[in-house]
Amino acid sequence: MSVLDNAIVKLQAHALALATITVRGAPSYPTEDATVLPLAIAHVANGTGQADESTTCRMLVNLKVDFHVSRVSMKSAYTQINLIIPEFLERLAGDPALGATVETIVFPVSFEVSPVQWNTIPTQMVSFTVPVKYRESPIT
Repeated sequence: MSVLDNAIVKLQAHALALATITVRGAPSYPTEDATVLPLAIAHVANGTGQADESTTCRMLVNLKVDFHVSRVSMKSAYTQINLIIPEFLERLAGDPALGATVETIVFPVSFEVSPVQWNTIPTQMVSFTVPVKYRESPIT
């Protein structure tokens, strides 16, 4: 597995560990199936890479962690979202190296709430952008 795969697995483990809400699904890779909610999906969003004196390749990658909750009841959706936001941020603050998978999370971590449709399932989503930094040796 790559550095990014390992970081995503750790982010998903933090999603599953939430104590204030039961996340019922957190696959290692995005899935087509959103029938089991709440669901957490972590994936790469974007990033940058830079070579430092041909000895180190420095990466700054934005990972997304999207929590999907049912929109059947907006009151229930926002009750869940209001529990997810503080606890997930607290878990990230308590593990800034994501179990030594990356050098560090580059805080601040941002989040946005929006209505979305995952495959054909309408959900309310809170999406976290988690910037991570790590270094690799260049391949010659």
